[in-house]
Amino acid sequence: MKFLFSILLGLVLSGCANDVFLVSNPKPETAQSDTFGYRTWRRQGVEPDVVIIGIHGFCGASVDYTNLGEHLVKRQPLTALYAYEVRGQGSDPIKERRGDIGNPEQWYADLEAFTQLVEERHPEAKIIWYGESMGALIATHAICSAPQGNPPCDGLVLSSPIVRFKDDIEPWKVALVKVAAATLPLARVSLDAISGEQDVQMTQESNHGDQSKTNSYNIEQHTLRLLGTLTNLIDGMNGCAAKLEVPTLILHGDKDYFNNDSDMRGFVARIPSGVSKTYKNYPNAYHLLMYDEKRDKIFRDVEKWLNRQR
Repeated sequence: MKFLFSILLGLVLSGCANDVFLVSNPKPETAQSDTFGYRTWRRQGVEPDVVIIGIHGFCGASVDYTNLGEHLVKRQPLTALYAYEVRGQGSDPIKERRGDIGNPEQWYADLEAFTQLVEERHPEAKIIWYGESMGALIATHAICSAPQGNPPCDGLVLSSPIVRFKDDIEPWKVALVKVAAATLPLARVSLDAISGEQDVQMTQESNHGDQSKTNSYNIEQHTLRLLGTLTNLIDGMNGCAAKLEVPTLILHGDKDYFNNDSDMRGFVARIPSGVSKTYKNYPNAYHLLMYDEKRDKIFRDVEKWLNRQR
């Protein structure tokens, strides 16, 4: 089962930043089960003209956007960042749902609802979706599932997306994951149980195993249907690239274990020629770019791209 670990570990985001103020997202009493918290980073007294919506990754949380949020508050006062807690992850208010997702459409609906909330607060601002790792999969597929000609955001940033399976993962192994998810959808497995001795470098100074032990929002076990859903999303990324309609920025670390530069260039090449697309590859950078040693350079590139969207 080590191949399954290789597929899934690339979707893990760990947070190493300090907590920031958590803003609640109240809803009517009848909708309590779908109430998710979120964090905001914005300059007080300034109305932003660009708002980023952050979609965190597998076993992640909104706090993962702290480094980027603090950078933007200091350097781009007209840019605000809102990052919400993704359904089925470690900060889902319904503990029974943690480690599970019934249907990926629920992720897309949550992202659309949160986008509407942000648009109501900042009706004149451009909306940019910023997904990292699994969040990049959610954002890309959410755009693909929207009606053509009516994109749900004004721009897209994909940080460390997993756009295809590595060549050493045979197709039958991917199919086996999908069969297991369909046969025993609610069965739960732990990444530790299927990883064996394998571990993956996620930044210059940390690997997945070390990070997961320190995260308060880490999930020990996940349902097979959630793991099968992630497999399907990865499998469909290159097909989604051909349907993108908004300016897109792709960020990739050259030492990312899960995809290489060629994989990313293949994804970028599938984006329609009439769509603005920017690809940045960072030598000696790893998977978790918002915590990478090169993050200041990466954030400056994000700033430049945001300014072009203005």
